[in-house]
Amino acid sequence: MSTEPLTRQTRTDPEPQEAARRVLAASERDLQRLVLDMHDGPVQYLFAAVSQLQTAASRLRPNSESRRRVRRGLRLLEQALQEIRDLIGGLRPPGFERRPVAELIEGLAVQHETMTGQAIEIAIEPDVGDCALAAKIALYRIVQEALANGYRHGRASRQRLELRRTGPALELTVSDDGRGFDAKRVLLAEQEVGVEGGHFGLRGIQDRVAVLAGTFAVESAPGRGTKLTVTVPCT
Repeated sequence: MSTEPLTRQTRTDPEPQEAARRVLAASERDLQRLVLDMHDGPVQYLFAAVSQLQTAASRLRPNSESRRRVRRGLRLLEQALQEIRDLIGGLRPPGFERRPVAELIEGLAVQHETMTGQAIEIAIEPDVGDCALAAKIALYRIVQEALANGYRHGRASRQRLELRRTGPALELTVSDDGRGFDAKRVLLAEQEVGVEGGHFGLRGIQDRVAVLAGTFAVESAPGRGTKLTVTVPCT
């Protein structure tokens, strides 16, 4: 089966494009509020519950059934607390707006390695500079989705992440050695996205690139891995 890349290049009128960027920015602000609410609410309650149970466990008779049950409950709460913290970190890392795009993307790759145990080869050119917030958000979400797809659906053992500057734009490539999929069929048949083949989110990547009038290309075929390349203007 051919692995010729399926490429889309979008040129949109300024007004609809700017409106789409405003919608994207509003969505990210809502997400930031959600992150803060989770941190100030459920996370604090779980932390308080862990502290209370630790105190209770210390007062129970050693090796008693009650103490064992409390300890098991503690482990479950601590696991839930860690998972929520990991989720918050993935949704929006601290200081997102102020941190350069290369640092954010490298941090996301390291986080993915830590959480999954999957090796990622990182190739970020020095001095790629920074970009506008809309482009930074798009690249961050695209990397997040691509790495997750390669791990969960592609069953890749290795992934490679590349970031380089090409004039006024940034080019991002995420590739893996996974099982691959029929890229043309998945992208052209919207009803199949997320159902057959399990590639939910690929259409979302394409839409994010379209909002920024960038380019999108994906090379994949069953048994041959996947290579996703996007280019987005930095302004």
